[in-house]
Amino acid sequence: MSVQTERKRDAAHSKAYALYCARAVEDKKAEDILIFDLTDVEGAPATYFVLCSCLSEVQVDAVSAGMERAGKDAGQGLPKSEGWDAKQWVILDYFDVVVHVFHQDARDFYRLEKLWSEADFYTLQESKAVKMNKTTKTALLNDLQNNRRIPARYAEQSSGYTKDK
Repeated sequence: MSVQTERKRDAAHSKAYALYCARAVEDKKAEDILIFDLTDVEGAPATYFVLCSCLSEVQVDAVSAGMERAGKDAGQGLPKSEGWDAKQWVILDYFDVVVHVFHQDARDFYRLEKLWSEADFYTLQESKAVKMNKTTKTALLNDLQNNRRIPARYAEQSSGYTKDK
């Protein structure tokens, strides 16, 4: 098998697994699910990111645990993970696909959509990933910029920082 053929096979596998992960978190009632295709983003730590939001710490825990089980069921084994104790942002790293399970407050604060805006964004629609068109993506990014909500728990943490003069 040629190197190019192997890369295409690996890319197809990564995309399929990202979609599988998005469906798995959707099954646990996660919200605002986005898939980032980082294939063409220089320096990206993975091929795909899957982001989702939860409304409570209990839901963050349930969605994360459900994703871990789904990964194991799919033959991926247990991912490298962190964030379980705080239950604000749990990262499940399957190497080529990284799943970010956010509490809504943490997602509002960190806004990975802005950080990785070079990526192609996909949403789930009727069990398939649909690429966001440029207008929709721009509207999402502008909304994040114009309507940034800093949750109280993060505002309190950052209030001690002052700008150097």
